[in-house]
Amino acid sequence: MKSESVLMLACVMALSACKSDSTSTPAGQVVATVNGTEITTADLNQEMAGFTASGLSKDAAQKAAINALLMRHIVADAAVNSKLDRLPATAVMQEKARQMVLIEALSQNLRDFVPPPSREEAESYVNEHPNSFSQRRIFIVDQLIVPTVSPQLVKALEPLNTMPEIEAYLKSQGIGFNRTVGTIDALAIDGDAAEKMAQLPPNAVFISPERSALRVNYIRDIVTQPLEGDAAIKLATETLHQRRTQEMLNNKMNELMAAGQKNVRFNPAYAPKKAGKPAQAQ
Repeated sequence: MKSESVLMLACVMALSACKSDSTSTPAGQVVATVNGTEITTADLNQEMAGFTASGLSKDAAQKAAINALLMRHIVADAAVNSKLDRLPATAVMQEKARQMVLIEALSQNLRDFVPPPSREEAESYVNEHPNSFSQRRIFIVDQLIVPTVSPQLVKALEPLNTMPEIEAYLKSQGIGFNRTVGTIDALAIDGDAAEKMAQLPPNAVFISPERSALRVNYIRDIVTQPLEGDAAIKLATETLHQRRTQEMLNNKMNELMAAGQKNVRFNPAYAPKKAGKPAQAQ
């Protein structure tokens, strides 16, 4: 109980620090107050970053950011007045939001220390992926978009080599799909994947599983639109930096998981099943 009292006192003190006299006029680093809670210039600057990134002018971004901050404060206060903050589901969502913010902060901190690739690395990447740069391909594709994604469906479609065969299979299984025509720019996909696509034989069909849909593609035509010189080097540098950053983040998260799992204690009903020998018949 003592620890709970200390925690409660700390929360009250933290809230009090953010409150001000609701009748006084904000000044200095305080942009505005909402029911006594201060909105600071630090809050405003952070909120503005999202609006300036979308191309708004400084004045327009500031206005939009202030409106967004006010709406959040006012609506959140209304929820508190309705005691919705006391609901168990709300507590779960608040804790999840706190964790996600901390994870993003850690990820950003790690990103800041990833060194950019050298020009030599970028030039090597450009030379190794001609179909994304000097012979940049834009693939015009007929597509079937299937709103059902499963390993079983992907496996069943793998032996089928033509669109009519795939359409017939989907219809036989009662699986709906939509037809469309799209483009796949080699610059918008992984460089190694673009090289493999460029090597596909004529009339080839390939499958692109996504999170919420499965795309079956038939290459109708290929347009060549080269990207060379400094523009190619710039894009290659960005691509390599993103790849290096993602690899570093994945490695760090795996490292943290491996180190942290020794502190996990499961309720036996929810513990991961251990692989063992199959039970023998009596």
